[in-house]
Amino acid sequence: MIKVGILGTGFGRKHAELYKSMTGFEVILIYGRDENKLREINKTLNIATTTDIYEIIENKEIDLVDICLPTSLHAKWSIEALKHHKHVFCETPLTYGIDEAEEILKISEEYQRNVFVDLFFKFSTSHHNTINKIKNAELGEVKSFRSYNKTAPNWGNLGLQKNVSDFHIHNFDFIMEILGMPNSVLSNGIDYGDQSIVITTLNYDNKFAVVESCTNLPENSPFYIGFEVVCEEGSIKFDAEYGMNTREEFVIYYSDGSKEVLNPLMKDDYEQVIHHIKDCLENNTKSEFLDIASAIQVMKIKDAVLKSIKEMKAIHFGT
Repeated sequence: MIKVGILGTGFGRKHAELYKSMTGFEVILIYGRDENKLREINKTLNIATTTDIYEIIENKEIDLVDICLPTSLHAKWSIEALKHHKHVFCETPLTYGIDEAEEILKISEEYQRNVFVDLFFKFSTSHHNTINKIKNAELGEVKSFRSYNKTAPNWGNLGLQKNVSDFHIHNFDFIMEILGMPNSVLSNGIDYGDQSIVITTLNYDNKFAVVESCTNLPENSPFYIGFEVVCEEGSIKFDAEYGMNTREEFVIYYSDGSKEVLNPLMKDDYEQVIHHIKDCLENNTKSEFLDIASAIQVMKIKDAVLKSIKEMKAIHFGT
């Protein structure tokens, strides 16, 4: 039985529900500052709560600390948890600064504890099926990649920097699996305060990827997400909207003019993440999907994107 302490009552509450729905986990304690939220969690989920974060950090019974605090607090409490011999599961963005992320990595290696970063898009069904087809070379070499996510401002402040840190990074993680680290990035953005538009081109040798993130759609608009991977012998396209009328389209177009419509059972990304963490901890293995080293590479691209927007020029990566 993996015993969990959760820091935060926002996403933390959702995580608590997931742990309680699965076998192999026991949520020991949830930390938060809002006593009304804590009382509701205690009553509804029957989980003990605390306003003293060290009751979780110093609890020797707890194996895994799940961090759903504001990003500015992730480094401090990840490191504290690791130094108290806990494994860590941290929401994204892991940190705002690469130096902090590298310090977390260093401490995790020193104390021989795992840090799982919630790069949940890797566990979406559409992503999983696409990666498998590309790795199996079913459509030949990848030539280009395009992805997008578009939403009304329903998620709090999603101004330009937050847009890049919260939305763009999951697309970068996907691109890294397919094409690796780019040679350069060129990004343009418009900031509307708590809304924004960001479009980024990632350049490779004889190929490129484009990511578009918009958070300024009209109120009550659906949440749109999709991607298209063009290969030598066909393309893979996923297009979806979520809201009052959920729609998902997942199609492979082949170079001979035929197409294949995929209708996979779409699994809950977050639930699959938790299952993966359970497997890693029970088998004492590191994650090949949620590892902190991958998160740091994605952060390097994120920083380059913000620099490109600020300086209005392409940012090149060292070879």
